[in-house]
Amino acid sequence: MQQPPSQNMEFEPPPGKVWIYTTLVRWPVLSDLLLILMWLLLWQVSSLMEYEPHASIWFPPAGVTFSAILLLGIRAIPAIAFCCIAVTFWEDANYATHLPVHQLLETGALFALAHISAYTLGASLLKWLISHRDHHQLPSLLLAFTIIGPASALLASYLTQTALMISGVVQNSPESRQLWLPLWVGDLLGIIVLTPLMLGILRRVYPRCGGWVSELGLRQTPGSVWEFVLKLLSAAVLIVVVMMLTAAFHIKEMAFAIFFLSIPQMWIVYTETPFRSGISIALMSCLTAVMMKYLALGEDALIFQFSISVLAASSYFGLLIPVLASSNNRLRELTRKDVLTQAYSRQHFFPQAELEIQRARYYRHPISLVVFDIDHFKQINDRFGHSIGDIALISLANLVASQLRQADMLGRFGGDEFLLLLPGSDINDAIATAERLRTSLPQIQIKGLHAPITGSFGVTEIGSEDTITSAFETADRLLLEAKRQGRNKVLSPS
Repeated sequence: MQQPPSQNMEFEPPPGKVWIYTTLVRWPVLSDLLLILMWLLLWQVSSLMEYEPHASIWFPPAGVTFSAILLLGIRAIPAIAFCCIAVTFWEDANYATHLPVHQLLETGALFALAHISAYTLGASLLKWLISHRDHHQLPSLLLAFTIIGPASALLASYLTQTALMISGVVQNSPESRQLWLPLWVGDLLGIIVLTPLMLGILRRVYPRCGGWVSELGLRQTPGSVWEFVLKLLSAAVLIVVVMMLTAAFHIKEMAFAIFFLSIPQMWIVYTETPFRSGISIALMSCLTAVMMKYLALGEDALIFQFSISVLAASSYFGLLIPVLASSNNRLRELTRKDVLTQAYSRQHFFPQAELEIQRARYYRHPISLVVFDIDHFKQINDRFGHSIGDIALISLANLVASQLRQADMLGRFGGDEFLLLLPGSDINDAIATAERLRTSLPQIQIKGLHAPITGSFGVTEIGSEDTITSAFETADRLLLEAKRQGRNKVLSPS
């Protein structure tokens, strides 16, 4: 199994921002202050989106907490605990409850314990899965995130409800015992919507942490900023139009048109970077929540919350499409090309050669096969090392490829043995090509290799009854005969 990436892998700062990176590394307390500021700022955003007391359409701090613990582990806990206690006093001021300081401290501490313990459990489980992953498990990790994240939010909401009841802020009544549901939906959206984006941001705030983030494979070249802004504006217009029509006509079913938001979002997911996709999800969610708040669409809250969660989840799985396509292309390339020499692999060469033979017969063109290898290659490996042997193979393949026509095919059969298919070449042309290559081989200069490189060649023209396999057997016998006759020769049928 592949070893997990080092957790100490450093973030590579963008050009022109090295001084920010250096400052954050030298003064880690600044990173903690930025985390606190981010958490409190997003808490204030969530308090502006409340459609019921203690219930927002989404709760961004949950995403920050889950991301911070996932990235930093226990290091994030003091900063988050401070934030939980601070917002308890802030809530007291907002609602003018004027609770005693000791009760506020107790409430804040209980809230911090409930909030942090639930997300520490979920983030630790997800981090454990990440540490045991390999490059082909990204889909399963995203699936695990969409299960563990909501489960952590459910636990956090229930524990928070219990904490509020224990502290006396909320009365223990049948209605209050249902508080966990709106709390859960808000926290769930905060995690689903913001965790990937917060990981990207916190990775920059804490440059020495979370090297595994850059190893997840979600890479893509960013496009034009203005094109991205245009896509965001198209999504924003759709949100505004749908929600204003819902508010104007008071038709509940009209709110479901918000699901059309998936069209511009998928446009962004498939054409922009994962980081920009995260930004778009966060911005669309925020705009939806703000519009719902100020258009008094509280009765439709569940519709909009559900639409945001579906949009976020589908976006993350949509990100897998370019990743999987890239992986498939790499696997396809590995089956086509020899990794070391970049010549065609044996598995690819033989089927393609058979097609070329059929084409040559159809047009009644000659076609020939050359099989060759490096003389005394085993001695090169034994005397100078396998690294020198690898360089010799690469140099040979590069030299041969530079002298071929576009239609010619170079393949590696295995070891130091190569195949060369020459469409349109009869036996005389093929012998001339092989002789040109044979005389060129000693020109290869390899540091550490003192003897010149030579090669032996077997050449045959592929007849009307031949297959690529029978032609290879013929050329390979000629190659062996060239070696028996002293090597550094080109042999063909008499």
